[in-house]
Amino acid sequence: MKTLNEDKRNQGLKKVEERLKDREELYRLIVDTANEGIWVFDENYMTTYVNKRMADLLGYEPKDLKGKCFKDFIHERDISHYEVEITRRKMGQSGRYERMLRKKDGTFMWALVSATPILDKDKKFIGSFAMFTDITERKNTEEALKKSEIKYRSIFENAVEGIFQSTPEGKLITVNPTMAKIFGFSSPDEMLKNVVSIGKQLYTCSEDRHRFKKTLEDKGIVEKFEAQFYRKDGTMLWGSLNVRAVKDENGNIQYYEGTLEDITSRKKTEEELKKSEEKYRDIFENAVEGIFQVTPDGRYLNVNPALAKIHGFDSPEEMMTSVQDIAHQLYVDPSRRAELKRRMAEDGFVKDFEILMRKKDSSLQWVSVTSQAVKDSNGDILYYEGMLVDITSRKLAEEEAEKYKKALNGIIDIVSRVIEIREPYIKGHHRRVSMLAMAIAEEMGLPKDIIDIIFIAGMIHDIGKVVIPAEILTKPEKLNNSEYELIKTHPEAGYHMIKGSGLPEPVAQIVLQHHERLDGSGYPKGLKAVDILLGSRILALCDTVEAMNSKRPYREAIKTEQVIKEIKKVKGTLFDSTIVDICIDLFKKKGFKFSS
Repeated sequence: MKTLNEDKRNQGLKKVEERLKDREELYRLIVDTANEGIWVFDENYMTTYVNKRMADLLGYEPKDLKGKCFKDFIHERDISHYEVEITRRKMGQSGRYERMLRKKDGTFMWALVSATPILDKDKKFIGSFAMFTDITERKNTEEALKKSEIKYRSIFENAVEGIFQSTPEGKLITVNPTMAKIFGFSSPDEMLKNVVSIGKQLYTCSEDRHRFKKTLEDKGIVEKFEAQFYRKDGTMLWGSLNVRAVKDENGNIQYYEGTLEDITSRKKTEEELKKSEEKYRDIFENAVEGIFQVTPDGRYLNVNPALAKIHGFDSPEEMMTSVQDIAHQLYVDPSRRAELKRRMAEDGFVKDFEILMRKKDSSLQWVSVTSQAVKDSNGDILYYEGMLVDITSRKLAEEEAEKYKKALNGIIDIVSRVIEIREPYIKGHHRRVSMLAMAIAEEMGLPKDIIDIIFIAGMIHDIGKVVIPAEILTKPEKLNNSEYELIKTHPEAGYHMIKGSGLPEPVAQIVLQHHERLDGSGYPKGLKAVDILLGSRILALCDTVEAMNSKRPYREAIKTEQVIKEIKKVKGTLFDSTIVDICIDLFKKKGFKFSS
């Protein structure tokens, strides 16, 4: 009997341990996928832990931040306040403040910091736990409010914070939709109609209203003034006010204007920080991203409401009951599931893994998955956990853009061929010029959109020649002066054809300037040096090099070695030195050749 009781007790303990482990894994998932950054420091404010969100906010990987001092990320102007906050933590005090943090790329972000000291059993300070909310957008919005009335109105209507104007006596003059929503009203008009005394109807403590007014009267401004308010239904919320007093020319206060941020959630976080299970469950349930745990064989262990909604299910429970094999029920191509499992086995994670999936109603959607493998002590995968985002709109836009690009390239190719039909001895000239120009632009590290523009300009740079008589274009010997002067009109003719065609704006200008030279000896404008667009400088050289390297009715093709010698002679006078050097390297070191 004793042995039987011990066995039952051991089995009970084992089940408790398993439940605790499952719960611990869930908490870890929630922390790792939380919308707020989490940062833990030791007693010297050296980093002992950051979650993925915190690292992403700063542009780092979590492992890169471990062991780094928090002070290294603080803006110089905040150092003194940083020392004050450290002292408060060491005294056992929590703190809430805004801080500018230096990101990896050297820029700064604004964060709302909620910090709590970590004490040992003897109440000795051994570190600090802090949560960081990215409020950069809010800070930028506050700055933008100072600008023009048109911009102010747009911000006023669409701001994520409540914006208002009120009289010193407590009568609301105007409120934005967010302000009304924060207080539970269906519209600004409803709030303005029903609230006739801010102090009596909205403030839960009249003393807060008195302090607020006193500060405005004395200083003309209040910042981060926190107070508790009543909603329409009688429930309470916490708000943070940033308000200024607007005065007339005599210094008399006309009205107050400012913003109110609903900080109820933040207050609850500060008050219930130790109740982590409830807190992180709330995040899990209300995240806009889909969060999941799924076994390698495709059975969901846990999904949040957002994931169920993304896939068209009414609830997480319905989704988990209905989907028993995601590879064959949700994946359009089950081999993508096999690829995901392979990468999980090799790397332990996937990031931005794109999948075409079926929804509950069989409609298709594109999703992006970021996930990691959770393993047991032997290194065997127990399940995958991560986030899923619906990217259908983005993928459709990309497909449309690709179709447009292919159609545009087809049209441009046709135009190029039409040009060459009138001048048959230059067949392939435009494509060869474009390929060399694109290669040079890539070597220069130009953005892809600029490279595409240069390629398009190269394909149609001689479009203006359609106005030149065919007998001049096909003349087998050198042109006389009058004929050459007529040929020189083709850049300007091409410019007028392209301008207003819908092609990217620089294309017409590049075509107009492709016969200009650095020393001003080119045409049609005689531009010099930096007055010539970079794309035109590239095309000018490529046009010349290809023409010299190709056979003409009145001469044989010039060998590449001789072409290189010739362009070296005019480097820095006719053609851009950097472009010439890159062009020569392409031929001599990288094996560039014109296609036949």
